[in-house]
Amino acid sequence: MKNKILITGSNGEIGNEVLSYLAKENNDLIALDINHSNTKFENVSYVKGSIIDEKIIDEIFSENQISEVYHFAALLSQTAAKEPKNAKKVNELGSQLLINRTQKHGFDNNMSVKFFFPSSIAVYGPRKLDNASEQDIMMPTTVYGKNKLVIEQYGTKKNIEDEKVGLGIDFRVIRLPGVISPNKIPFGGTTDFAPQMIHAAIKGENFICRVSDDTSLPFISLEKAVLAIINLMRVKEFDSSYKVFNVEESHFCAKQLEVLLKKHFNSFKVDYIIDDMFQSVAETWPSSLNCDSAKKNWNFNDSKNFEQLIENELIPLTKNYYENNR
Repeated sequence: MKNKILITGSNGEIGNEVLSYLAKENNDLIALDINHSNTKFENVSYVKGSIIDEKIIDEIFSENQISEVYHFAALLSQTAAKEPKNAKKVNELGSQLLINRTQKHGFDNNMSVKFFFPSSIAVYGPRKLDNASEQDIMMPTTVYGKNKLVIEQYGTKKNIEDEKVGLGIDFRVIRLPGVISPNKIPFGGTTDFAPQMIHAAIKGENFICRVSDDTSLPFISLEKAVLAIINLMRVKEFDSSYKVFNVEESHFCAKQLEVLLKKHFNSFKVDYIIDDMFQSVAETWPSSLNCDSAKKNWNFNDSKNFEQLIENELIPLTKNYYENNR
């Protein structure tokens, strides 16, 4: 039986980009999402369903030889806050179901199955950290952060158990900062003010920012996030069994982004109308991340500064997106 790669949440912002990347490499893929896919590749089998549906998960693993899993299906931070019971069901119980089935699949097929889990800077707290490392204090205050930390710890425990025999699950994690895409405007996340502000400026719209102008958070471009995920999954050996990594491309506050965008879009205007929910969350998340472990294990490069990221990459790419989709 030929190896296949499973991607959950394949219609999401990152999941869709990872799907496209791996499909173009001619891998055989299974894409699972609660919605019908907007993209079609001949080497992808599309499954409409939820990760909390045990029957669908069992069918996928029993009918295919899964060699890798990329698990993106989740409820984001602000959505999870409004729907805590549903968030626990999807973000925790659904993830545990998938981890358990992956582990069993590995043992049943005498293999170690790589499993990527996208964690978040939401696992940190309760106070704001600068240059946060993977080992810094983690006492998340949000439902989403607690969900993510539960799965980090659950999967890591399984990984440590299975490494002793070389079978089961090979669990790998990146704690993602805010992800900025030139092609999509995200909603439901605390860091979404940055991509929303960039898109608004390019579309000639004014913007209402829900966090204070001095709120600083770490960010990464969608392209760099996808490459980090792919590169992590291709590492053969790590310097420890703890495979949880921070990545960021730059960190900045809302005011810095506003000032830089006004250099290119003179009429652009930002009003700050603070949303207490967004602000209280942002104040517990790190202002920047230490990426030394990622650099050591797969040569992650975080050298791009704030101006380079926005002016040389995101503004041109976002402009190009709107010009091509008029």
